[in-house]
Amino acid sequence: GSVTSTGLVVSSKLPRFSDLYTISIASADPKSISAGKPVELTKSVTQWFTKDGVLVEGLFWKDVEALINNYAAEPKKKK
Repeated sequence: GSVTSTGLVVSSKLPRFSDLYTISIASADPKSISAGKPVELTKSVTQWFTKDGVLVEGLFWKDVEALINNYAAEPKKKK
């Protein structure tokens, strides 16, 4: 689909002194007819770490996979 025909731009940001981490996925060629709408996830990094500071990779990847699925989902057509 659009992932293989246009490529993707994946970016992330974590502002200094903030716990809010943002991951964005967009088409490398947004003007392409096969390009999906950009999607973004912003979440506190505290949701992915234990109280001892250990990353719980499964929780992180679950959110990343949901974001990818959201990007890849077919747009709803109006009836």
